[in-house]
Amino acid sequence: MSKETCPEAHDVLGDLEWIPADVRLAALFDLGDPGVDDAAAELARATATTPGMPVVAALGLGFVGTQLQILRRHLADAALTPRELLLLHGPGGDVVWVLRVRCDLGVLQAALARAWGVTSRATAAGPIAEPDPARGFPHDLVFLADDRLALVPAGAGGKLRRWLEGQARPPELGAGRRAEIPGEALTRLEAAPIRVVLGGRGLLAGDAPAAPRTLRAWPDRVALDAAPAG
Repeated sequence: MSKETCPEAHDVLGDLEWIPADVRLAALFDLGDPGVDDAAAELARATATTPGMPVVAALGLGFVGTQLQILRRHLADAALTPRELLLLHGPGGDVVWVLRVRCDLGVLQAALARAWGVTSRATAAGPIAEPDPARGFPHDLVFLADDRLALVPAGAGGKLRRWLEGQARPPELGAGRRAEIPGEALTRLEAAPIRVVLGGRGLLAGDAPAAPRTLRAWPDRVALDAAPAG
């Protein structure tokens, strides 16, 4: 492997408890599962046709199959081979993709510059890379702690870094109780090609539920509110 490229490590995301508590949707894709693309298509179909499907799922996952295919092509262009991808929808509707790349930062930045036409710069909050408008790449890149790389809408890197690096504080339910944070709920779900946690006040039945709504998807079915692993 050239010292100018990152190793094909098939990295998993690891700890998920950093996911912001006010995320509307968090979806974890297992790219090592051969059925993940078909599961994404089934998930998009089910969100539009399944009775009782939460509104946030229908809004956020209707085109997830197409989004995943486009992103995987971008990753292939940069020779990145993560085992997992995380999709987040922020409280303002921003769409964020997160992967983990355990690679020297300078090497990674150079590889992404060649593949995607982005230019990295240092900021007081941390490094960020921005696209060349002539290349048409649609994302800013935010380099986060623990080797995480976030692809966010172009021009929104600084704003979304602050959101992604904020504390994942759960909503208080009173009497010393708290809601389960999205990262905890996602970790507890049993394995599937795609696992999803849904949140957001006003989009689900009730207000600040103790446990988020969940989905799991396979190529031939979608399970709503599956019981988490014990």
